[in-house]
Amino acid sequence: MEQPTAITVRVPATSANLGAGFDCLGLALDLFASITVTFTGAEQPPTEDVGEKMVLTAIRQAYQRMGKQPPAGIRALHNVAIPLGRGLGASAVARVAGIVAANEYERHPLSEAAVLDLASELEGHGDNACPALFGGMQVCVQSSSANFVHVPCRFPQDAAIAILIPDHSMPTKDARKALPDSYPRADAVHNTGRAALFVAAMAAGRFDLLNEATDDRIHQHQRAALFPPMFDVFAAARSAGAHAAWLSGAGSSIAAICAEESGRPVAAAMLAASESAGFSGRSLVTRIAREGATVSRVELAGD
Repeated sequence: MEQPTAITVRVPATSANLGAGFDCLGLALDLFASITVTFTGAEQPPTEDVGEKMVLTAIRQAYQRMGKQPPAGIRALHNVAIPLGRGLGASAVARVAGIVAANEYERHPLSEAAVLDLASELEGHGDNACPALFGGMQVCVQSSSANFVHVPCRFPQDAAIAILIPDHSMPTKDARKALPDSYPRADAVHNTGRAALFVAAMAAGRFDLLNEATDDRIHQHQRAALFPPMFDVFAAARSAGAHAAWLSGAGSSIAAICAEESGRPVAAAMLAASESAGFSGRSLVTRIAREGATVSRVELAGD
């Protein structure tokens, strides 16, 4: 069989945590990046592109997991509209694309579970990597045996997701530093119940419960200093018709779930609230993507 010379992987952006589901809940967004990994066979100069570096690192880690040496001359065209440091899973997109491309090139020595394990390990948790791989809404946790396990969740097919993407970035390392090393038991119990409520409410279509289900005590209040208008944006989204709003991943983006007809008013209200506080950006309306990462094109030497 002829060896590919380039593999293009299509991967969705993601929104993680979903309020109270810190490091375990996430959903795929109908915003896709296409990353092309090229196998040139010739040594390549080092890249300065942050996204490409993450793709190439993931490829090297995938080959290490396979017990093989990577081929020489790998490049990645990482030209995507998912910005880094905005809480939309850009790093998971890059890492998933690299692992999936390497696995495709080597004719799938890694199982789906092994791909999830590696992507989640590189990310530090599975809440972005899992929906990026499999699509939909996912619960993903690291088991006592250290591998990652996940369950896809039911979600309303007609729900819209309005997103505010500030120009202001919140690097994940800074957002992590804002969190304490321990929490009171009451806060842990609070979040556990609301994360479970979110999954159940989404499955049942109980939009009236989502605002309560996204009430978080673990990370959003602690990170508000990094994006001061956060709670004003939440309130503006709800006033415009959103069922609930949350800090997407480590931020700075904010996501809100709403009825399809409310999507544009909610997105506009979120942007207005952010701009009134002096934080520029843009907003958009999308959906929960059913599909995760896929190989969209394989180029052979004769193509």
